Amino acid sequence: MSALATTRRGAARRVGEQAAANAFTSVRRGVVGAVVLTLVFEGFARLELIDPQLLPPATVILPKALTLLVDPAFLTEVWATLSALLLGMLIAAVIAVPLGIVLGSYRPVATAFTPVIDALRSVPGIAIIPLIVLVLGQGLEMKITIVVFVTLWPLLFNTMYGVQGVDRVAVETARSFHVPTLMMWRRVVLPSALPLMLTGIRLALSTGLTVAIAAEIAVGTSDGIGYFILRASYAGFNADTVFAAVVLAGLLGYLLNVLTTAASARLVAWDRRGAS
Repeated sequence: MSALATTRRGAARRVGEQAAANAFTSVRRGVVGAVVLTLVFEGFARLELIDPQLLPPATVILPKALTLLVDPAFLTEVWATLSALLLGMLIAAVIAVPLGIVLGSYRPVATAFTPVIDALRSVPGIAIIPLIVLVLGQGLEMKITIVVFVTLWPLLFNTMYGVQGVDRVAVETARSFHVPTLMMWRRVVLPSALPLMLTGIRLALSTGLTVAIAAEIAVGTSDGIGYFILRASYAGFNADTVFAAVVLAGLLGYLLNVLTTAASARLVAWDRRGAS
């Protein structure tokens, strides 16, 4: 037993070291790419082919972004967007995960409902914003609803595909030992489907953030990153502030992606496919 425990700890340590090395390599490449893009943008802006008042160089945008990072007013708007995103994601997960398990487990149910689901997910999230505004107004409920609509589909389909991809031998083995259905889902189906479910969460976060900010800009809400960008553009078009807010919104999306990827790597370290 001691030797087995030692072997397991060694395997877990090797997996952790490999994950850390992969993460470091990914971050290093990301930094190099960001530096190259920044230099290209700086060079193009310095050519002044476009009015510098409309397209400021990176050396103007980045200091402004650092200023916004410690600006309580901007951080309040970030939290307004982030809270709508997280609440919407939570509601979408409560709906999508059980439904995805059912659709993935019972083919006749999936066959009956897939056409309807495909039709609904083909509707662009931005297209339903006017309808949601008419029903719910321009407040938090509107943003949460649009986030639920756009994040529901990656969560639903990744859960369904994850359940459908569960090893049939493992399922049949559990059934042969008369394992109760709920226990089989908890011990066999859900762990096997978890990598794809985590991928759905990662995709849903990026999509939800994008649409939440777009909705704030399109509707003209009273808070959020989109509201901050819209207000800065209307107040004499402070291009440096607008670009800085856009850069920070992108960094927020990147941070969410890094966090979910890291969490996935720890939760499904046994899965060689990863959660990407």
